Amino acid sequence: MKKINFIKAQGLGNDFVLFFNQENLLISEKLINFLSDRKIGIGCDLVAFVNDSKNDYSDLNARFFNRDGSEAEICGNALRCIGKYYFKKYKRKNLTVETCKGLIDIEEFDKNLIITDLGKPNLEWNNIPIKYAIDTSNLGIDLDYLKKGFALNVGNPHVIFFVEEINKKKLEFDSEKLLGLNLFPEGVNVSVVKLVSRNHIKVLTFERGVGLTEACGSGAGASAFASFKMNYCGNKINVCMSGGNLDIEISKDEHILTIGEGTIVFEGNIYIQDDL
Repeated sequence: MKKINFIKAQGLGNDFVLFFNQENLLISEKLINFLSDRKIGIGCDLVAFVNDSKNDYSDLNARFFNRDGSEAEICGNALRCIGKYYFKKYKRKNLTVETCKGLIDIEEFDKNLIITDLGKPNLEWNNIPIKYAIDTSNLGIDLDYLKKGFALNVGNPHVIFFVEEINKKKLEFDSEKLLGLNLFPEGVNVSVVKLVSRNHIKVLTFERGVGLTEACGSGAGASAFASFKMNYCGNKINVCMSGGNLDIEISKDEHILTIGEGTIVFEGNIYIQDDL
């Protein structure tokens, strides 16, 4: 049995367990399931393993795991929390995190807000990825609630639907249907967007491997980018989600900048059995 230190963090109600420099910890689906369980473990939407980088072009490397044990390429809300912890501990204002999908730059905007540069989204069907060649700005999806669909990869795959009203039950039902079509070989995060104005949208996301969430940082960024590309919004957008608001800016080179809070809730330790 091993005693392991951890950090509990949250961004807009999307909560995480962060492990720093625990390289000897064997990552498995069973371990992630245990840590994520809100009754027998710590409880969270996602677990992140963060280690000091061994190269000269990044400060940290990070891996992200959904509570079902599946690996996520990035997590926008978790990245802000990692930045928050790192900046406070090392008195820094910026850092670069290496993920399996590339480098993410994070900066301290002020004492409360963190900026994360998710980079320029990939709109090519084979890089999202989608099963076959298709117009990614209109997938032609025709379910009861979800229609058309704008697909993009912001480090992880997303598909965005514009709706008149946001309905949790309908999103959950149609998202399960959509995932069952096997259109996205690696799965996909599904978001619905209600347009409020040229600089304000409401978003709800059904996350791959998690389900409905209070907030999804990459989903907010993807939704804002799709709204911008469809000319529904300008390049500065306030995204309202159940867990709170996130400001998104689309730069001139079409990078997605997310600006919001990351909160360290508490630090603790947990005993992990050797068979996990």
